[in-house]
Amino acid sequence: MRCPECGEASNSRLRYCENCGAKMPEAPQGGTGSRPALRPKRAMDEPSYAADILDEAEAHSLGAAYVPAAAKAAAPADTAEDTDPGQTGPRFDGPRWLASVPAHSQSVVGLAILAFALALSILPAFDGVGVVGTVLALVGAVLVLARELRLAGEATGVTKLLPMVLYRPEVPAAYAALLTALAVRMLGLGFTPVLWLLGAGLVVHDQYRKVIAGPEGVLARYFDVKQLLVVPEVVALGGVALCVLTLFAPWATVSTLPVVADAPVPAGPPELHVIPAQRAADDVLYTAGSGITTLSGWDLSGSVVVELLLLSLLGLLALRPEVTRPAWTRFAPAGVVGVGLLWALLHIRLSPGPIIFVIGLGAVGVQAFRRLRESQLQAHAAAPVAPAYDDGLDETERMEDEPDPDAMGPDEEPEPDPDAMGPDDEEEDLKPRGR
Repeated sequence: MRCPECGEASNSRLRYCENCGAKMPEAPQGGTGSRPALRPKRAMDEPSYAADILDEAEAHSLGAAYVPAAAKAAAPADTAEDTDPGQTGPRFDGPRWLASVPAHSQSVVGLAILAFALALSILPAFDGVGVVGTVLALVGAVLVLARELRLAGEATGVTKLLPMVLYRPEVPAAYAALLTALAVRMLGLGFTPVLWLLGAGLVVHDQYRKVIAGPEGVLARYFDVKQLLVVPEVVALGGVALCVLTLFAPWATVSTLPVVADAPVPAGPPELHVIPAQRAADDVLYTAGSGITTLSGWDLSGSVVVELLLLSLLGLLALRPEVTRPAWTRFAPAGVVGVGLLWALLHIRLSPGPIIFVIGLGAVGVQAFRRLRESQLQAHAAAPVAPAYDDGLDETERMEDEPDPDAMGPDEEPEPDPDAMGPDDEEEDLKPRGR
């Protein structure tokens, strides 16, 4: 170490310079200690990098032991004491926006958005999906949420309350189809339609990857969409599409002007005839036509139920032939057409919307009654044919009662069967035999 006053080299162990007697600065920590351990020998086949050499020189200058970078990387992780062993789940390596979501599920986010949209529909300023659509959406949301939490191993105490049949993959698949139908009904401009499209899109996209798509999905096991593209069924597909599209068309007009009662007419002579006339509620010069509101098919009561019935009819027509069907399903297409026709007749007006709806429903009815006729013919062909006459004896008993011709003697004759005797045989027995 050199003296700061004269610059001559001096022994670092001394506190004063040997040349000028000036006070020497204190030595760095570890400089006067024991010599650090020798660096570990590097294998001959490993290359020597400049960074390792610089790190080794810096470690020697500080008086510390040199540890190679490879040894640091291979060192075990921090083995700190675990305060809750076995209670912390595996680390989530998915998208960051799902890290704090229950069950880390995309469907849970979509269900939260749909719940907010349903809450807004209570207010008169926001549109909704009706009472039936709201109840179905809430019940399905509870079932899907419970299934997602159960698959993630969360809220086990709550999810055990539901039966296991409600956790089957068919339940979220049916709920995804329901949300698709309700999202079609909510198409339009506004804040609520955006919430419905966003929430339903998240749920349908997540459940499509989990339970609908794939070789083991619900779509591949139960349905064959190509069946709807053949000639008989494509008529029903076009009819359902036409019926759903006509629900966006005008169906009726309603006046929103308040009804103002006429002022009382004072009594007068009988020759004075007062013509009754309704007094205008406002200045009709500036508000002409503003009190007339046009209603579409979606604004009518029961429109969501009719849409769900028509779409379920398409699902019934798309079922695979090997899928077992209950006996009542052969009457379901005709029943759907009947309910749709009754609803259209209750709200029919001289408007293009209901007229085109009835035309599309007629196309669906042709296919529905054709299916009903085919099912009846198949049931009649499969029914067993009863015998014309049944004497109550099986074949073995009937053979035992008949005499054996081989066991009879030459003078014995079999007794005639009364049922097999003709009129000529009876007359021959009545005639006396000649001697």
